[in-house]
Amino acid sequence: AGSLAVLLGVTGWIGSERAIHPGVKHYSWGPADYPDLHPQEVSFESRRTSTRINGSFFPGRRPATVILSHGYGDTQEQMLPYVEFLHSAGFTVFTYDMRNRGRSGGQAVTLGALEPLDLISAVDYLITRGDLDHDKIGALGVSLGGSTTILPAADDLRIKAVVDDSGFSDAPGVIASSFEHFIGLPAFPFAPVTVAISEFRAGVDLKRVRPVDAVWRISPRPLFIIHCMGDKFVPPTHSERIFAAAKDPKQIWWIPIGGHMDGHVVARADYEHRVVNFFDSALR
Repeated sequence: AGSLAVLLGVTGWIGSERAIHPGVKHYSWGPADYPDLHPQEVSFESRRTSTRINGSFFPGRRPATVILSHGYGDTQEQMLPYVEFLHSAGFTVFTYDMRNRGRSGGQAVTLGALEPLDLISAVDYLITRGDLDHDKIGALGVSLGGSTTILPAADDLRIKAVVDDSGFSDAPGVIASSFEHFIGLPAFPFAPVTVAISEFRAGVDLKRVRPVDAVWRISPRPLFIIHCMGDKFVPPTHSERIFAAAKDPKQIWWIPIGGHMDGHVVARADYEHRVVNFFDSALR
């Protein structure tokens, strides 16, 4: 029994290290592939934790702004293809590296426990600018970024419209379903141990990270949910639960093909058309 406990503890510690310090992601594109975008590099402090957050401001033809939030373990560079189509449609766009990602500070990725503070702080920064309409700020997030967008938008009325692409309904549920993919260990018996050690190391309670319990408060601001039916890592049932809990106005788009966060890849033209129309209507 003692050796089993040691094995569980050591493996759980390794799993927690992978969970809160995921490896650096690399993309097949970079800023040089988007010469028409002229980002202004900015930084600001995240609320409460004073973590330094690095961001990029892309001034558009109109003062309506869309904030983009990247996925778990990713960086703002992931969102450049989204910047391109929104910026082409005239929107001002803002991207940022969540804590412990890219050029931002912070001790750990917290799976949605503290990342909402980073998004709220991005809104704090944007409303200090005189070149924007502060009443026309929308937000789009993918995966962890989708959940990170729902949580603060529920209570921050400055966010006028939300697109949740492949977000999870609750952290414990997504850890159970995607543990092996993201952490590289079998879910049983290592997931509960890994989660407990991760919570201890990051100083957070992941059981409280539940976008499904907060999403109804976004109403009467509009919500648009997108999910690929082939998503194995955040199963579509997460978006089903979020949509059921949300109040009107709400819409959901099930993309019949594609896996996790694949919507903009497998249905690019339709994706861009629907998202631009949604923000056009909401931030008119």
